[in-house]
Amino acid sequence: MADIEQQLRSAMHAAVDGEEAAAGELIRLVRRRHRRHTAWVGSVAVLAALAVAISAAITLHGRVFTPAPASRAHHPTQHQLPAQLRGLPMPAGTDFQVLISDASGAAWYSTAARRTEPIGGLPPSPGGYQFERLSGGWSAESKTIPSPCPFASPYCAGQPNQFYFIADGARAATRIGAGYAQDGVAASSRPGAVWLATYPRATASVTGSATAQLVSTTGRPLGPRYRLPADYLLGSGVGSDLLLVNGTQQNLSILWDPRTGRVLRHFDNAIAAGPEQIAWSSGCKSCRVQILNVSNGQNATTPIPGGDPAALNGTFSDDGRLLAVQLPSRELAVFDTDTRTLTPIPGTALSSAESLRFNWQNGGYRLIITAGLHNQPGPLQLAYWQPGNTRLKVATIRDPREITELETGAAGPLSGGL
Repeated sequence: MADIEQQLRSAMHAAVDGEEAAAGELIRLVRRRHRRHTAWVGSVAVLAALAVAISAAITLHGRVFTPAPASRAHHPTQHQLPAQLRGLPMPAGTDFQVLISDASGAAWYSTAARRTEPIGGLPPSPGGYQFERLSGGWSAESKTIPSPCPFASPYCAGQPNQFYFIADGARAATRIGAGYAQDGVAASSRPGAVWLATYPRATASVTGSATAQLVSTTGRPLGPRYRLPADYLLGSGVGSDLLLVNGTQQNLSILWDPRTGRVLRHFDNAIAAGPEQIAWSSGCKSCRVQILNVSNGQNATTPIPGGDPAALNGTFSDDGRLLAVQLPSRELAVFDTDTRTLTPIPGTALSSAESLRFNWQNGGYRLIITAGLHNQPGPLQLAYWQPGNTRLKVATIRDPREITELETGAAGPLSGGL
């Protein structure tokens, strides 16, 4: 979130430090708590499309990581945890399409062919684009904020930004429309539709008078504009309702019916949202993460410890069946909402000095993971896991160009959470 916080600080004209931190925290929590899928925000690329096997040997141009013994049953301290993912060699010919961005727009990059194919329909952006996961594709937003808020209104909405939609594998983007520059588009459970948040004027308070409208991915209105409750910001569409985050009580969220204006339920510490699901925790010492299915009203208790929700990162698969989460032990695990079983993924618990990010591959049950040192040059590990696997499939990328494409662009590495 460094780019977003920096843009906000610039917009506030170096206002009081406490005010900057509060505004930056507000935006950070909106993105963390209320995204169906994290958009790999912060650096270069988004592992996006499908992985396919090709006949040639693996062309990641880096050595495949040598598998190590399975992790021990006990939970070591962070100082004892390893610095690398551990698993089996990634199969030869595994290819990932990567959605990358630069000043000229966006492109698909193939890790096997090491070639880029431009995506049309996006105007040049000096700061590049950042992407957010939506049903069936990605939203694209210029990282160059159109104009800052006036100094007297550091928490104003500012000028809107243009949002575009890139369908999975598409070679052209479509324009969604203009929305709130920081967080204007949210996922909808309806295929081909997104929620677009706007403010009536640039000087409007970011927690006061936002409206949300369901629109198609080509910008066609699909319903009326709804005025959001005061002090709440757009989170994500869950079923036919909206999950909203409170701007002043940042652990509080509500499930809101836009048609009636009724608050259907309050949530403490929402950690992930799917097309019909909300994962949350009360935060007590003995609590477990709960998952509410809004379509049938059923609430399931998971084995996932929920005593410290701020430390939990989670993300649902596109259909909402699987929830990937990083446990307090720092190990990744997957909860199946159908069978209600939790499956730990061996070899994924890394020390706090390492950066581990994860997200579901588009439309399926393959979990993509990247790992490397925090803000330091060096090899990058790329891994995946899917149901039925007992070990990760891991490759180590050493070629500087590959690392740059996967780490240093406008959309950024994978990250769990909303």
